Amino acid sequence: MGIFGKTDVKPAETTPRPPAPTPAPAPVQKQPAPGPSRATASAAASASVIGAKTQFKGEITGTETVVVEGLVEGTVRITGPLRVAPGGTVKANVSAQSVVIAGELVGDCHAIERVEIEAAGRLNGNIRAPRVVIVEGATFRGNSDMAPRADKP
Repeated sequence: MGIFGKTDVKPAETTPRPPAPTPAPAPVQKQPAPGPSRATASAAASASVIGAKTQFKGEITGTETVVVEGLVEGTVRITGPLRVAPGGTVKANVSAQSVVIAGELVGDCHAIERVEIEAAGRLNGNIRAPRVVIVEGATFRGNSDMAPRADKP
């Protein structure tokens, strides 16, 4: 007899149970990535970023996308796009495939494709590009030359 009127009961011997089978992983189906997003991911992966707390003085050359969130002074000559992010400042003469300004650019700007000044963007300098977009609210002080490229027939 056990404590409080209970009888001592020994646990019955149990046989070990096999572990529950784990489900097999589902087969992975590869889906082809759509063209534009793959190109965008590739371009984003090869972008050079000048961070918000970074100051760069000198010459920038290259073929990648350049994003300026900090300060750049000097010369920018790239064959890819240039983006001046909000809060970014470029005090340089710029030559690029395309230029998008959401921050501030002081200097002449030459683009092969287009120059776009967004609503918060400020450009103090001359523009030379076949297409120029100035969004309402943007500030532009200078001259623009939208003559077509000389190498086109």
